[in-house]
Amino acid sequence: MGENKHIEELDAFAKKYVKEIAQEKPSIDFTASILDKIALEKSQKSVFKTKALISKKSWFAIFTLLLAIVLLSNKYSEKSVLEFPEVDFSFLDKIQIPNLFESLTISNSVLISVFLFGLMFIAQVVFLKKHFDKRFD
Repeated sequence: MGENKHIEELDAFAKKYVKEIAQEKPSIDFTASILDKIALEKSQKSVFKTKALISKKSWFAIFTLLLAIVLLSNKYSEKSVLEFPEVDFSFLDKIQIPNLFESLTISNSVLISVFLFGLMFIAQVVFLKKHFDKRFD
């Protein structure tokens, strides 16, 4: 019960204090100035742009250099760095795989629809990539 009395006293004090505060009115061009500031921020390009530490050309050069080092070291050394075991695939001749797909038939309409679906999917991916690239730049 004591808490409620204390809350009521605080409520009465807050009401009295709020009534004493003079109301402020914004300037006439307040909305226009805010909208101008927003337009200015949107028109400026982003200050922070991410940039890859290593460019694609550099990654290609690094990969090519490493591949050349591995291949040249294998070619000119007596003992190879990468030793692949010899695998005998003669056992594959002994395995008789029945023609699993011989009885499977697919109609031309299914083939055409799958092909067109693939084309549409690729077109959408390209279109959406361009759309989002423009949107985030």
